[in-house]
Amino acid sequence: MNVAEMQPQTVTTEYNGWGNRETWIVNLWMTGDQGYHEQLCEIISSHDSLYDQAEALEDWVRFEYDGEYSSLWADLINNSLAEVDWYKIVERNQE
Repeated sequence: MNVAEMQPQTVTTEYNGWGNRETWIVNLWMTGDQGYHEQLCEIISSHDSLYDQAEALEDWVRFEYDGEYSSLWADLINNSLAEVDWYKIVERNQE
């Protein structure tokens, strides 16, 4: 057994400064695409509280997905969306 095998493994869940990869990728798309960014700004400006903004953003993304309800792909996407920190996305994108 070498030294690397003896070292305790730590799992890092942070991704590019975000809490996880799922949150990072949603933010990347919402800020990197003009149409999505306009929608994000509309959601933020249309709701007073961060909580309401986060809930509206999640509702919008899930509505846009509107994929199959029972499939491997739907399960993978829905599980990924469940990991997104919607609150953090709207919090960091206040203008």
